[in-house]
Amino acid sequence: MGESIALGVPANPKQARSRKTKEKIVQAAIKLFQKRGYEKTTSNDIASEAGVSVGSFYVYFTDKRQLLLIIFDRLADELYKNVFATLQPEHLFDSDLRRLIRQAIANTITDKQKYSGLHRVVSELLIKDGDFAARHKAVMSRSIAKLRELISLAHKAGLTWEIDVEAAAFVVHRVVFDVSQDYVTGCCEFDKERAIDGLADMIHRYVFKPRA
Repeated sequence: MGESIALGVPANPKQARSRKTKEKIVQAAIKLFQKRGYEKTTSNDIASEAGVSVGSFYVYFTDKRQLLLIIFDRLADELYKNVFATLQPEHLFDSDLRRLIRQAIANTITDKQKYSGLHRVVSELLIKDGDFAARHKAVMSRSIAKLRELISLAHKAGLTWEIDVEAAAFVVHRVVFDVSQDYVTGCCEFDKERAIDGLADMIHRYVFKPRA
C-alpha cells in the first residue's frame, strides 16, 4: 500500500498540547480519507492538512495505515455506543419498544452516512488487508453478541416468539447492516425514513410478541 505496516497502537500523550496535536492529525486524516480515499492520501498530506510538520506526524503515528486502524477502532466504538444507547436490557420492557428499535436503526444509518467515505475505504481494504478484516469481523461479532444477549433476555422474559435466538441475532444484524451499507455507498434511492420504518416493523414483529 506504499507505506510500512504498523500494528502497535501509540500511547495517548500525557500533555494537553500533545493530545491536541495528535487529535488534529486524526481529524485531518478523517477529512482526507473521506474526501480522497486511502491510496490517494499520504502521511505528508495529513500533516499538511493538520498544520503540523511531517516529523510531528511520525511522533504520534508510524504511518497512515496505523492511523486508519486507530480511526476505524474509534468510529466502531462510537457507532456501537450510539446504536445500543436505546437498546439496553431495561428497554426491553418499554411500552413503545418498536420506537426504540427504530431509533437504533436510524442511529446506525445516520452514523455510517456521516463517515460514508471512511466506510467505503474500509470496505475496499477488507479484501486487501488481513488486520482490517480481523478488526471488522470482531466489530460484527461484538454487535451480534449484544443482540443475542438482548434477544435471549427478552425470550426468557416471555416477550418473544419461540425463535432461534442465535439465528435471530444474526439475521437482525445482517439486514440492518446490509441496508445501511446501501445508503453509505449511495446505491439506494429508496426513501430512507420509509426504509427505517419498514425495518423497525419487520424486526419488531419478527422477534417480539404483541403486548397484552
